[in-house]
Amino acid sequence: MGKLLLAFFLLYTAFAQGQSQISGRIASKSGETLPGVSLLLKDANGKIVSFAISANNGGYSIEVKTPGTYTLEANSLGYEKQVAELAIGPDIKTITKDFTLSEGNTQLKEVVIEAEAPVRLKGDTLVYDAKALSTGTESVVEDLLRNIPGITILDDGTIKYGDRQVEKVMVDGDDLFNKGYSILTKNMPTQPLDKIEVLRNYSKNKLLKGVENSDAVALNLTIGEEFRNIWFGNLTAGYGNENRYRASGNLMNFAKNYKNFFSFGLNNAGYDIVGNISGMQYNSSDLETIGMGSRAAQLMSLGGKVSRIDEKRTRFNNAKMGTFSTIFPLGSKTKLRLNGFLGHDNLRTFQNSLAVSDFEGTYFENRETNNSVNTLGKGYVSAYLSSDLSDTQMLQSLTTFNNGKTDFSNSLVFNGISTVEHLGTKNTYFDQQLTYTQKWSSRNAVLLKTRFLTDRLPQNYGINDYLMGDLFSYSNINAVANDINSSRQYAGLQADFKLKQKNDDLIAFTVGFENNNDGLATRFSLFTDGGVINPEGFQAKASQNVGDLYAQSGYTWKKGKFTLGGNLNAHQLFNRFENAEGNATTQNLFFINPILSAGWELTPDNTLQATYMYNVVNSDILQVNDTYLLTSSRGFSRGLGYFNQLERSSANISYSTKHYLNRYSFSGGLTYSQQNDVISYRSSLNQNNSLSDAFVMRGGNRAGGNISLHYVIRSLRGSAALSATADRTIYYNVVNESGLRKNILYSQVVNFSWMSSFKSPFNFKAGTEWNFSKVKSDFTFNNTSKFSFLDLMYALGDRLDIKAKAEHYYFGGLDRNNNYFFADLEAVYSFQKDKYSVGLDGRNLFNTDVFTTYSISDVGYSTNSYRLLPRYVLLSFRYRF
Repeated sequence: MGKLLLAFFLLYTAFAQGQSQISGRIASKSGETLPGVSLLLKDANGKIVSFAISANNGGYSIEVKTPGTYTLEANSLGYEKQVAELAIGPDIKTITKDFTLSEGNTQLKEVVIEAEAPVRLKGDTLVYDAKALSTGTESVVEDLLRNIPGITILDDGTIKYGDRQVEKVMVDGDDLFNKGYSILTKNMPTQPLDKIEVLRNYSKNKLLKGVENSDAVALNLTIGEEFRNIWFGNLTAGYGNENRYRASGNLMNFAKNYKNFFSFGLNNAGYDIVGNISGMQYNSSDLETIGMGSRAAQLMSLGGKVSRIDEKRTRFNNAKMGTFSTIFPLGSKTKLRLNGFLGHDNLRTFQNSLAVSDFEGTYFENRETNNSVNTLGKGYVSAYLSSDLSDTQMLQSLTTFNNGKTDFSNSLVFNGISTVEHLGTKNTYFDQQLTYTQKWSSRNAVLLKTRFLTDRLPQNYGINDYLMGDLFSYSNINAVANDINSSRQYAGLQADFKLKQKNDDLIAFTVGFENNNDGLATRFSLFTDGGVINPEGFQAKASQNVGDLYAQSGYTWKKGKFTLGGNLNAHQLFNRFENAEGNATTQNLFFINPILSAGWELTPDNTLQATYMYNVVNSDILQVNDTYLLTSSRGFSRGLGYFNQLERSSANISYSTKHYLNRYSFSGGLTYSQQNDVISYRSSLNQNNSLSDAFVMRGGNRAGGNISLHYVIRSLRGSAALSATADRTIYYNVVNESGLRKNILYSQVVNFSWMSSFKSPFNFKAGTEWNFSKVKSDFTFNNTSKFSFLDLMYALGDRLDIKAKAEHYYFGGLDRNNNYFFADLEAVYSFQKDKYSVGLDGRNLFNTDVFTTYSISDVGYSTNSYRLLPRYVLLSFRYRF
């Protein structure tokens, strides 16, 4: 695979070098470099054939595709225009031309450039031309976003810009799906797009723009005029061997005040057309709110995602979904958005595993075979209302209702014993949020926030055999069950005051009260020939109420390029826990969490920041509960039985720099955290069961570093991306009679990729990722994994698009090294101006049938083998209207 990547890179370099390049620097007569100077390259007829804008260091670069005689003009407001005549022959590859501009009183005339720049800067916003970004092989918005330097899209559809997660993806300034934007980006076609805007320093509350200091990022998709205020969409249907099928459709209309998006899809070919929508269901980013992350405790979870491989290769699915989002006005100053989603899926997993425990004189192996079906059903509706009461007042309301059900059924073979286990989970969630904002000057604002939610999460687990060895002394146990009722009710009220001073210092203070009422009841049952037994100490009927009266104050002092900030968060807790016997424990506790920060803005695009924080965190109901809870097929865990606050301190320093048009960016940082108080576990671990008891200890720390870089190399017509992380974590635990064990975990991850941007039919993307991990405890375990890929793309006009993808996976640390190769091919032929198209999608062309991963821990190692979707070829037809 490495030789193949090298060959393509050499071919690509030779191709890219077939053009000439003009470069140089722009300066004033005093020697000061001049950024933002417009450079226009005109041919002998006076037509603009290329252009550039000088960077912060005054440098510029322009590519010339054909030899000839050209005129290069340098224009900047307040300076006299400079002109240079250039003759470029076929053998001339590089020309250096510097300009020294003289100050003058001439006004810079408006220059109309027929071929608009692919990217331009507009305040804090980067504006990309959608057509210039396209290589011709993209079909949906997510494909096009991958071409923007600095953007990374995770497997679940989450978008990151640099090291920041994108808050929302809007269409013409309106947010259709908030943090569930993957529904939009995975389904909306690229044809209607005119521009893609990257909104940096984004404020989700428009009245706080210029008041708060924000580093959030959002995206805005602008629609071309020919697609405004009309209904358009597409329908796709396909079928292939192995009875694989897919069908999907989209219908949308984007007007100034009305926006509508409808989508449906069904397939059993491993496609994920939904992505991660939990943010839309539970933690919306529509409005400034409180109580983020407030959920009922989920006790049991079986199965899980397959790691270290693209999920589409192991996703034996039968998915169906439908969704809608509509925005319409209620008067001239009020908008209402309605969202709905209904989905159903059957996910099958075929897994063989070997878990080896090897520590402190203990050694045993467990072998499992899992043939599971996870039936998922979920639905939600939400209503978001935004009303401008005046130019300085806004009222926002969000109401959400979710209902879901999961049925997990597994044919389990454990060390040769065949059983069937089942876990049913239901969820009913209601959430009401209300936020009022008033801005009484251009720099001062107050927000009043309130929220109420209920979350109910009942579960039912059962297995038709007994696999727990001698943990229980009862005879003739033939089945096990565990009924769980978990719930949370949350209510909160908060007032925020933000006062921006004339020197840009910021004073902020907050007062509020939150109340969380958690309930947890379990009934653990053993079924014997003589009846049902509920072992003492393995049942729970607990409730926990936490009231938090808090006040937060902060001050950010700015002096020139330096900023210093300080925050004090004071909390008065009112804790109450009641166990199954009716014994109540109360605690009233006051503590303060301080935060200190400093920043140095070397230039507007070069910053150095440092932060220190000391944090006290309250115990949750699972950490306080005083009975054993079944958390997996054969594992139990018990909390402390009392309240304990965990203390943690951390410090970090980071540096970032970027080109003003994002042609390059670099960020790097170092972090260190110390666990002053930490909950660890004293575990009794044997072949058939495990019991873990929580205890509090002092100790444990983590140190790490990270870098992230992307660079657009215009002379090579491509961009490079590099990221790396390194961490060392020290933690402690007790296993069997070991005494306190010190464990050290080392991990390093390195990613590198290259993406071409030829203005030709051919483009490609190649990359590699290396993972290294090591655990030092009683023994030392090592693990290495590598992943490389090569994507080839060919677009022949508007008719034929071809994508070929090759992947290589490597796993070390086993008795033998495992190598896996995959190849996929997609081809689309369009006709009648892209109204109709025929597609061919071939997956797993090498027909690899099994994929085995290797993982390590402080008590041993494990291997997991998964069955993969067999090779298939799917023929599809798409109709656009």
